[in-house]
Amino acid sequence: MAKLIARYRKGDNLLKIFETQRNSGGWLRGVMYEFKWDHSVSPNKCYLEKISAANFYEKDGDMSEYRVQEYFGMRDAKAVTTDSYIDYNHRVIWTNNNYDEWERCMKIDYPDGVDEDGEEIDLSYERYYEDCDNFLYDERANLDVPVDGVIVCFADLGLWDGHHQGAKTVGSNVSYILRSSDDYLDWYCDRYNVRCTGTHHDGTNTYLYRVAKDEEQANRLVQAIAYEDMTEEEFRKATKSLRPYVAKVYGW
Repeated sequence: MAKLIARYRKGDNLLKIFETQRNSGGWLRGVMYEFKWDHSVSPNKCYLEKISAANFYEKDGDMSEYRVQEYFGMRDAKAVTTDSYIDYNHRVIWTNNNYDEWERCMKIDYPDGVDEDGEEIDLSYERYYEDCDNFLYDERANLDVPVDGVIVCFADLGLWDGHHQGAKTVGSNVSYILRSSDDYLDWYCDRYNVRCTGTHHDGTNTYLYRVAKDEEQANRLVQAIAYEDMTEEEFRKATKSLRPYVAKVYGW
């Protein structure tokens, strides 16, 4: 039975690599797909259409998936962990919740398993979180951008006693949003907004960041969200999106 061992994405193409073990030995199978738009589902969603496939048998004891990538022209493709519907408007700013993709990228960067100094590459979770922290420092520098107004965070908090609504002012610089005490975090942009999902021992928090016109309005919004049950829709109508500030930095 074939076992899926890797996925690689480059542009609108997705390569899936399967491994099959038989009594006579093993072999790899590469299957190439192309993303096709499915407007019946959503204007920004797509599905996969198979366009080619090939089998790869052992060659000089090498049954490497990198050989498969080269065959399909996917040698410098990005390793990914899902082949489900992909939202092209979902843009990750920073995450520490994607070890599998980081591990695959490390193996692509160091196919021999050693770094530039000849040392064995470290694939531990400790190294992963160290890299994530370094990337977070970089993203704070990238997003050191002042905003015209005050950023307000609308939060849905998953706590031990259920979900609670909360809010706070963040400041007037985009980089200030990249701070949280949650254990696992995903800061990202969807089609219209900047958001974050944070997981901790009690549950999951979700955050929406938007821009109030000044500190006075920001404080009124925090009061209304926390104590007057202002809805997210009402909050969005009263504020401006933070996404254009982030999109300008990354070219989205």
